Amino acid sequence: MRRPHAISALAAVLLLAPLPSLAATYAVTRADDPVAAQCTAGNCSLRGAVLAAAGTPESDLVNVPAGLITLARPLTVSGGVTIRGAGAGATSIVGSANDVTIRGGVLSELVLEGLRFTTLADLAIEVNDGRLVLRDVDIPGDVNQVVVREQTLGASLLAEAAQVPVLICLGAGVDCVVRDSRISAIGAVGAQATLDVRGLVSIGSATSNGLYLNTNGRVRIADSTFSNHPTPLEVGAGDADVLIERTRYLANLGPLRGSGSGGMVRMDDVEFRDNVVSDANITLPAVLNATDGVAWRINRALFEGNRGGSGGSTLGAAVAAGIGANVAMTNVTFVDNTYRSGLASTPAHAIGVHTTAANPTILWLFHATMRRPSSVPATTLGSLVSVSGPGGSVRLFNSVLDGTCLFGNGGNILQAQGSIESIGNTCGIAGSGNFVNVPAAQLGLGALADNGGFSESVMPSSGSHVLGRANTTWCLFTTGIDQRRHVRPANGIDCDVGAVERGAVADSLFANGFD
Repeated sequence: MRRPHAISALAAVLLLAPLPSLAATYAVTRADDPVAAQCTAGNCSLRGAVLAAAGTPESDLVNVPAGLITLARPLTVSGGVTIRGAGAGATSIVGSANDVTIRGGVLSELVLEGLRFTTLADLAIEVNDGRLVLRDVDIPGDVNQVVVREQTLGASLLAEAAQVPVLICLGAGVDCVVRDSRISAIGAVGAQATLDVRGLVSIGSATSNGLYLNTNGRVRIADSTFSNHPTPLEVGAGDADVLIERTRYLANLGPLRGSGSGGMVRMDDVEFRDNVVSDANITLPAVLNATDGVAWRINRALFEGNRGGSGGSTLGAAVAAGIGANVAMTNVTFVDNTYRSGLASTPAHAIGVHTTAANPTILWLFHATMRRPSSVPATTLGSLVSVSGPGGSVRLFNSVLDGTCLFGNGGNILQAQGSIESIGNTCGIAGSGNFVNVPAAQLGLGALADNGGFSESVMPSSGSHVLGRANTTWCLFTTGIDQRRHVRPANGIDCDVGAVERGAVADSLFANGFD
C-alpha cells in the first residue's frame, strides 16, 4: 500500500517544477514613434511593443492595426517576434525622410505579416544570423531591399506572397525559400548559399538583374516568369548546381549569361519569347550568351520571336556559344529568331558558335526543330546556324533544319545522325542516316501552336518526311520523351525527327512535374 506515497511525491515534484512560459501578445495603439517608447494598455507604439517583446524568452506577437504607423529611425528586433498587420493593403509602416532599417538580431526570428512598408528614403530589412519570414508583405520602390545574412551562426528566409524590389541571400550557408512572390531582383551569394524559388514573378528595370548567383550551393527555380531584365540570369563565380523548371523568359532586354569558372545550369520545360536586346546590349544575343566555364543543359524549350544584337559573324541572334562554351539542347524548337530591326543583316539568326582548336566549343542539339524567320530569304546562308573557327564539337542528332548554315575560319558540324536539312547541303550533314535537299513542303511542318506540354511547338503533318526517320540510339538517349513530355516512339518502332513526336501520348508518370 505504498502507491499513494509515490503519487504524492510525483505531485510534489510537478508542483515545484517551473510552469512553461506562454508567448505574449502586444497590441499597438498609437501611430507615432516617440523617443520614450513604451507599451502599456492604451499607450503602445510599435517600437514599444517590440522592446517589450525583447524582454521575454518566448516568441511573441505584435498586432498592428490598419492605418499608417510611423517608424522614424532604425528598429532592432531581438528574440522571436511576429509583427502582424491587417494586410498589406490595410496596414502601412511609413518611414520618415531618413533611411529606415528593421534589423533582426543574432539568433532572432523576425516574422512580418500583412504589412506594407514605405519611406521617403531607402528601406532595408535585415536579419543577421537569424530567420526572417515575410508573408503578405509589400515593399514598393526600386532600391529598397531585404537582406538575410549569415555571419557565423546560420541564417534563413521564407518569403510567401511577398512583393520586394531586391532580395539578397548573403553568407556561406544561408538558406532562402521564396513562394508565390513578386521580386524584381534576387541574389544568392555565399559558398553554400541555397535558393529555392517557386511561383516567382520577376519584372525588372533598365538596370536590374533578375537572378544573380555566386555560390557552390543548390538553386532551384520553378513555375516562374522573368521579364524586362537586361540580364535575367547571371551565374558568377562558384560551382553552382542550378535547376530551372517550367519557367518563362519574356520580353527581356538581354541574355542569360555565365561569368563564372564552373557550375551547371539545367533548364527543363522553359520558354524564351519576344526577348529583344536593348541599346546597352546591342552586341549580345537575345537569349543566351554562353562562354567558357558554366555548362548549359536546356531541355524541352521554345525559342520564338527573339531579336538579338549585331556583333559580327560569330554572334547568334538568339544563342551565342563563345570560345570554350559547353551547351547541349534536347527537344527544342527555334522559330522566327533574328536580329533587332535596323541592324545590319548577319548570319546565325538562331545559334552562333565561335571556337578555336586550343579551346573548343561544345554545341550538341538533340531532336531540335529549327525554322528560319520568314523575313530572311530562303537562300540566305546562316539563317539558322553559323560556326566560326576550327576544332569545335558541334553535333546534330535527329534534328530538322528548315533553313541554312554558314561556316567560316575552318568551322564545321563535326557529327550528324538522323538529321534533315531542307535546302541544299549548307550544313554539311550528308551521309548515312541523314537527309538533305528535302523541300519544305515535304517536311510538312505545321505552324507554331499549342500541341500540349509547357510551351507551344511545331507538329509535323501526317505525311511529313520527318516521321519515323530518327536515329534510334539518339532517340533513346533523350529519355524517350518529346518537347511536350509525350512518349517516343509513338508507334513503338521508330522515332520522328525534331522536337515533337506525332501521335504520341503524354508521359503520365511525370505529368505532375515531380521528377
